[in-house]
Amino acid sequence: MSIPPQKSALPRRIDARKLVQREQQLEGTVPRDALPRLVSSTESVVGDVAVTLAFARDLQRNQIATGHVELQVELTCQRCLQPVREQIEADIAWGFVWSEEQGKNLPRSLDPVIQEGDELDLYQVLEDEILLNLPMVAYHEEECVSRDEFHSGKAPEAVEQQENPFKVLEQLKGSSNKS
Repeated sequence: MSIPPQKSALPRRIDARKLVQREQQLEGTVPRDALPRLVSSTESVVGDVAVTLAFARDLQRNQIATGHVELQVELTCQRCLQPVREQIEADIAWGFVWSEEQGKNLPRSLDPVIQEGDELDLYQVLEDEILLNLPMVAYHEEECVSRDEFHSGKAPEAVEQQENPFKVLEQLKGSSNKS
């Protein structure tokens, strides 16, 4: 039995211009501990984040990176409030720019990534991408809470037995008419 090779950790800081000029590809992982916003937004992050990125220029000469990110997280099930494991996968299509004005000129198919200065914090940009791809509501596929717990059937009886809040006023009105 052979053991698959371990992917190495991606560098935290990159110079997108140089990677685009070299048409370089990056493949590796991002340690979950390096993504504090993701960790605080989930119950837990299972393992490290697998990432592949290819840097190049598109036909309009934009500096771009395309790729894929994949990870597993545990979120809170909105039915039973227990952890539920979710597979998160996202395709990446970034256009590198150095100002917001340049970002407005990118095609809609590219998400603008602003590189301020000589280096870009790759982990922060990947964390943003992952957070945008988390499901809004998480729940188990199987029935984790019985439907009977949602429909007790006792609610209509309880409504009938509630005392009319105006009954006190009716009694007061009745006692004032007798005087």
